Amino acid sequence: MIFSQTKYLLNSFPPSKVIIWGILFFVGLAFFAIFRLFFLIAHLGMLNGAGPLLILESFWIGLRFDTAVINSFYLPLFVISILPFINFASSKIQSIAALMLTVIFAFFFLVLSADIRFFDVYGSRMNFWAIEFMADPVSYLYSIITYPGSWILFILWISLTIVFFFAIKKFLRFMAQYNQSTPLTGKLVGYLLSLALLIIGARGGLGMKPLDWGAALFSNNYFINQMALNGVYTLSHSIYEEYKEGRTISRKEDDRFSFYDNQTAYKTVADMLNLPPSETNSDYTIEKQSSGQNQFDFLPNIVIVIMESWAADRIGALGSKLNISPEFDTLCNHGILFPQFYANAVRTNHGIPAILCSFPYVSGRSIMRRYSADHPFRSLAAILKENNYGTTFAYGGDIEFDNIEGFLRTAGYDKFYGEGDFDTSKKLGKWGIPDHVIFDQLAHEISSLKRPFHLAVLTLSNHDPYLIPDEQFHLYDNTTPDFEKYNTFYYSDWAIGQFMDSLRKEPVFDSTIFVFTADHCPYQTGAFPLMPKNFRIPFLIYAPHLIGDSSIIIQATGAQVDISPTLVGLLGLTTTEYAWGRNLLKSPNDDSGFAVIVSDEKLGIISGASFFFEWLDGRGKALYDLNQPEYFKSNLIDSNPDIADKMEKQLRSYIQLANYLSRGGRKY
Repeated sequence: MIFSQTKYLLNSFPPSKVIIWGILFFVGLAFFAIFRLFFLIAHLGMLNGAGPLLILESFWIGLRFDTAVINSFYLPLFVISILPFINFASSKIQSIAALMLTVIFAFFFLVLSADIRFFDVYGSRMNFWAIEFMADPVSYLYSIITYPGSWILFILWISLTIVFFFAIKKFLRFMAQYNQSTPLTGKLVGYLLSLALLIIGARGGLGMKPLDWGAALFSNNYFINQMALNGVYTLSHSIYEEYKEGRTISRKEDDRFSFYDNQTAYKTVADMLNLPPSETNSDYTIEKQSSGQNQFDFLPNIVIVIMESWAADRIGALGSKLNISPEFDTLCNHGILFPQFYANAVRTNHGIPAILCSFPYVSGRSIMRRYSADHPFRSLAAILKENNYGTTFAYGGDIEFDNIEGFLRTAGYDKFYGEGDFDTSKKLGKWGIPDHVIFDQLAHEISSLKRPFHLAVLTLSNHDPYLIPDEQFHLYDNTTPDFEKYNTFYYSDWAIGQFMDSLRKEPVFDSTIFVFTADHCPYQTGAFPLMPKNFRIPFLIYAPHLIGDSSIIIQATGAQVDISPTLVGLLGLTTTEYAWGRNLLKSPNDDSGFAVIVSDEKLGIISGASFFFEWLDGRGKALYDLNQPEYFKSNLIDSNPDIADKMEKQLRSYIQLANYLSRGGRKY
């Protein structure tokens, strides 16, 4: 009797519902593996010598992240499905299950398809930046659609979703034939084991803590590590961490940025910025009294041109051989050029606060997008308005995108030009007005601006989908990789030349200081997580009638936060600065300067030839010598502990204090 019951139990175990969900689990893994394969194919150029074994290991580790995603969603569905009245033999239940699973995986497939494009731009799997894009889904969708090869991603998403639907529906119909009856004991055992496996899988294993991104850091090849991740996993965890960060910030418990006591952090930053020592600065504000004598007989106008994605490696004056920046190169021959200059981060809404407000980006949501953020800085506009400057900001796109107007209006800008203020009949693509149209109108109207004036211009043409208004800018053809990007860069350079040629005919030219820089670089990465060359951008001060007509090269390391204090120093203004940078024109000869660069959870500080890097979440850190070929292959942290310790303290203090003051410090 006992033998026959045991035999019956074994023959009917595991229960059919457990078998169904077990097979559905492996189906999900198979589809995720297909997307990881497409991710690899789309980025073969980033393998950087990684061999087949390393690639296979990445796929193997990726199973943990895929399992965590699948089990997290399967767990509640499994619990519902084991209810007695749910019978997979019913065609109605089969249809509902197939439709529900298809909707879930269609979303997964959409995220993983977009993730391929996301990595191209930001060198990272889907994260909280994708959440920010949700505020303007039309622009984000346009960016994806106009991306070269986007039709492949669309077909990939649709086709795999259709295949998934029919495969699941056919499978459920097939399994209906094997809807065996299992004793209650067998069902309980099977369901409890399944629940345990689902929970373990959702957590990523049996460890004390749930699976974290650090599990993907198994090699020295950054791309291979990133490939092991799952875009759905990274996006969902970014959403959770953003929510968690919001809750902890309200309690001032953001441990990610808590390295030292605030006084220690303040003293370190004060030393970095050459601020007067203060033992009683209880609010830790970055305050400096600037006083100087204007070297000019009048207050010059200030025009800052922020070029979209202008990377140093495409500029002839900074070493490029592409010959796509002849106009800018000519300006460099008659101005002050800073060749060791870096963007603070990788998005426009990171660059604008750094350039115009001298405030660095720290990991998380940009200060431009944070309604409740304190502003521990004084913008250049606010300082210039003290001296009766009129302040204007111009952008040929949606001036409300990324809260540009809202942020800059509170920062001190009074007049704005947006897309609707230019000739919209000449609009190219979704992003807005071509550079030369913006420059033509501004050159025509600039003489009418209140004197002295400060004008900041943000361009947009050098952005995907890389559209140019005329065939004359086809310097490279499709036989050259990235020819569209090079041609668009060439066009944007031509637009600068046209702008300057027009202004030379205007009376304001002789009394104006022009500044050229970039909002960020077209961020790409290969084998390593944070590469300084991907952040290097131009910084040029051009005013031949005011500062001389010869070329001056300043080799000090600098970043976007240095632009405002450099201009304040150049003008010799007497004011109170709350600036996170320094006057690069007054750097001591023995001071190599510094630049803090940030991307997602990756932090770095550059000082001369030294580069210190670490993960914000503690995954690792390194010290490199930028003068060495393939420097990322030689971590010098053990052989140079003193340098590493000093740079680590500077980097952490800088990020900690900026985060602290923006989250609850003093307002201005």
